Amino acid sequence: MLYKNGFDLWRSLAEFMERAEELFIYVPYIKLEQLKELIDQHQGVRAVIVRWEPRDLITEASDLEVYPYLKSKGITLYRNPRLHLKAFVGDRQRAFFGSANISRRALNFPKTDTFNYELATVNEALQIDDRLYFSMIEAESVLITDHIYEQIKVQLPEKRQAFPKESDFQLTVSYPDKSFSIASLPMTYSVDTLYRIYETRDSIHETELNCAMHDLAIYRIPLGLPLTEFQQRLKTTFFQHPFIDGFLQYVDDQGETYFGGAKDWIHKNCSDVPTPRKWQITENIQILYRWITQLSNGRYEVDRPNHSERLHLIK
Repeated sequence: MLYKNGFDLWRSLAEFMERAEELFIYVPYIKLEQLKELIDQHQGVRAVIVRWEPRDLITEASDLEVYPYLKSKGITLYRNPRLHLKAFVGDRQRAFFGSANISRRALNFPKTDTFNYELATVNEALQIDDRLYFSMIEAESVLITDHIYEQIKVQLPEKRQAFPKESDFQLTVSYPDKSFSIASLPMTYSVDTLYRIYETRDSIHETELNCAMHDLAIYRIPLGLPLTEFQQRLKTTFFQHPFIDGFLQYVDDQGETYFGGAKDWIHKNCSDVPTPRKWQITENIQILYRWITQLSNGRYEVDRPNHSERLHLIK
């Protein structure tokens, strides 16, 4: 069924959002007024991905103030200049998608006689390839933080003045934060579990499958690789990841780290806003220990000499 702007698109989108316990929004152009209307009425939004090309912000096709609003709601914002699709993904299982951005004319809210002609439809059962596609978009997107937001905000007035004469420019923004988000650490229980799901495309439950999709996206593993190539590629991309590399540099410098020390280091170095409480990252570290020992070919080992798990370098 096709939903049509000016008729039933806004209502159908609202109904789709109401059914989702967790919602992920992928939309290139987002206006704050319409975003507020969507999110204030429908709970469960976890993350928003927007294009935010310089031209988008200068021409106000998208609003920069989307970031502080989402931050106040505890919702993560990402930037991806390659984004062109428009999709609302519910519980990572269903997708409401079409041509509409989040703006007054695209969604006809508030109602206007000059609304855009837009279409949308719903896929009620995303396949594993579909879900991986969305996960890969999220994995390559840049996490927006206060630091990045302020960099862009400071540069916009000057760029707006130059825009009528010079449209070919780039914002100078450094992106040190995304790689050190807790979300960039592995989530699947073990490497063996990840490969089982990868090979059979089956899982015990939905959470396990979501974790596997996250890890395949973060570590850039395409579908269809044989076991040996899968293992080698995962090992290479895992140990090259900045968060993993930084953590293991810390371990190597000391020769070991107990669980509390690992928790302190990750808590101190993660870029998440707000910073998670230490007890909230316990499972992340347990999974990280398993991955390091399974992929390091005996370079690292975990034991428990003093009633606390110790990750140490084998000399």
